[in-house]
Amino acid sequence: MEALLFLTLGSKYLNLVHNVLDESVKSGNVHVVSSDSEDSLWEDYSRKTKWSDFMIIEPVLFNFYHGIELTLKGLLFLTSRTDFRAIHKITDHFERVDKIAEIPQDLKEIIRGHIVVNQDSNPLLHAFLIDNRISIDQLYESLRYPANKRSKDFNKYFGLHYQEARSLEYFKKLMTDIKKLQRLGGSFYRATTNTGHGGISLE
Repeated sequence: MEALLFLTLGSKYLNLVHNVLDESVKSGNVHVVSSDSEDSLWEDYSRKTKWSDFMIIEPVLFNFYHGIELTLKGLLFLTSRTDFRAIHKITDHFERVDKIAEIPQDLKEIIRGHIVVNQDSNPLLHAFLIDNRISIDQLYESLRYPANKRSKDFNKYFGLHYQEARSLEYFKKLMTDIKKLQRLGGSFYRATTNTGHGGISLE
């Protein structure tokens, strides 16, 4: 039951991210717009950019990584590894999942691509981590609050904004990975619990 609860809730967060990014891709992730009337310029700008990266990226990434964390915990419950309750680092959860042989490697590789962040795997997020001198484990806090707990060091978000084609490429990859993760996670759950094709779907 615990595994199902975590996997299902995680999938809902991932669905939210997918749906928002779908709107951003459809709108073209623009930040420069034209208007027929100066009077309606701001209204047109707000309407045409409401799904653009500079309007959505921080909460989207927060929800994405929360969905990943819930998925990791669901996988640990599913494989009877429940010694993680006091652990809050997403890298620790992934290291435990990565060592479990019965979890499909394809599923683990999708998650790895968003936990082990480097210039090749994720240049946009990698630059943000470098600019703010933080690790992927500290990403949560940097997306929740504009400054650290002492309110001395403020986060630099500009590198995530106004990226147009770069963001679109990243968003499309996120959307693809979300669907793959949900499909593989659902299949693994059904195989592990012997619920067959009539069991849950995480998509």
